[in-house]
Amino acid sequence: MNDCATLSISEIIQGPVWVSAEDGQKVYDEMTAALNAGRVVRLSFAGCEIMITAFLNVVIGQLYGGDYTDDFLTEHLICTDITEDDRVMLDRVIANAKRYFANQKLYDQAWQEDADEDEE
Repeated sequence: MNDCATLSISEIIQGPVWVSAEDGQKVYDEMTAALNAGRVVRLSFAGCEIMITAFLNVVIGQLYGGDYTDDFLTEHLICTDITEDDRVMLDRVIANAKRYFANQKLYDQAWQEDADEDEE
């Protein structure tokens, strides 16, 4: 079994409110350092009072952007101490990230076309 790194989101961002992309990036950076070292990451959601999807997109969603396979993440990332509601949000973030990164060019093009229409 690979070495395991237990990371507490509350400890990394020093608080129970998880809404900023900057805080999400701190968690992502610590996770990827451990993953890149070949460690299994046990990510603790203990202490969460407020969490939004945008935060999870930074923490988890960008993991699916190409550096890691789905199988690798399934084997090397364990989310613990998470409420059922937050698990549903997490699962939705993962599904959306997989869908986005599988068709990134099309999504970006559609977004750009929509933005261009709003400017007219």
